[in-house]
Amino acid sequence: MKLGARTIKTGIGVMLAMVISSLLPHIEIMQPTFVAVLGLQQSVKKTWYTLFRRGAAAFLGGLTAVVMSYFFGNSPIVVGLTVIIFIAIMNAIQLQDVISLATITVVIIMLQPVDNVNDLIGIATSRVIENILGVVISFLVNVFIMPPKYDNVLYKEISDTSSEVLIRLRAILRKNGEYSSLTSDLDWAYKRINYIRDLFQLSKEEPIWFASRRVSRKRQLVVYRSFIQSLLDMTNLLHTIHTHTNILFVIDDDLRIQIRERIETLCAAHEQIFLKFDGRISPAEVNFFQPTKIRRQELMNHIIKETDLNRGPETESLNYRIEKSNSLILITGAMIKVESSLIHLNTLVRSYHTHHEEDHDHYALKDKLNS
Repeated sequence: MKLGARTIKTGIGVMLAMVISSLLPHIEIMQPTFVAVLGLQQSVKKTWYTLFRRGAAAFLGGLTAVVMSYFFGNSPIVVGLTVIIFIAIMNAIQLQDVISLATITVVIIMLQPVDNVNDLIGIATSRVIENILGVVISFLVNVFIMPPKYDNVLYKEISDTSSEVLIRLRAILRKNGEYSSLTSDLDWAYKRINYIRDLFQLSKEEPIWFASRRVSRKRQLVVYRSFIQSLLDMTNLLHTIHTHTNILFVIDDDLRIQIRERIETLCAAHEQIFLKFDGRISPAEVNFFQPTKIRRQELMNHIIKETDLNRGPETESLNYRIEKSNSLILITGAMIKVESSLIHLNTLVRSYHTHHEEDHDHYALKDKLNS
């Protein structure tokens, strides 16, 4: 059983909420504890954002409960109507994500037995303070106790998913793989890319307390974003080849081999860029485009000839020639997109290592991957 940082922090938040609430007058333990559990978010920025939203919702809830109780009492019909009105207000001001707990606060305030309006205001004030206290505790816990760090997880997910995509790309080029299996693999790859994008967004939201670190942090995020784009383009290439397998394996053998060799060159370049970023090869390496430009031009010329609808055996129908032409154009476009993204990624990684060696921690990343 593995306990994550968020699990541990939730327990610490509950403990602190109970201890602090017990030391404050007119504050009950239950509500700050609930809010501390719900207020702990995946990132410090989201917790900070939640702090204000829950605080505003609690204040509006307390105000609504006091007004409705004072003028209309706390009968079941009035409480129900108050909840409807309050939820409508929350939806109107775009606070849908904090409706549940704020609505509970409204009900708790309205159901409290009171003798006069001053007691009602006092109860409402206490409940609002309890909500704000719980959110403040969750924010402080998220900031100072094991603050979220997504860099290592993000890079590992990019690296692992890229390796799986390259394995399947090489397999399909040699007809090693079932069609249905590859379809499910593609679904898995796109889900992983969405997860990686979420991690990237969380990584962007990590607080940087020192101004000197912010610029280097932005440079690192630019490199990660380019890694993600290259992974997406490589996955799209796999999807394109998978979609047009029926054409790819019936075209001229020479052209098919040329396409396979070009894609394998791109796969090798992708892997070597990862090695460069990890510091295992020199930043000056991975000049994959220059040595292969002659073969690339031969491939482009061959594809242009094959996509000409006026060429080909007379036994081929016009519909088949159009289908073949479209398939080759789509595969070529996907290859060019991968090539372009890899050239951009290679340039970024080379610059990152050559000019900003002092502000990155790729060795720490590599140790994390190997541990």
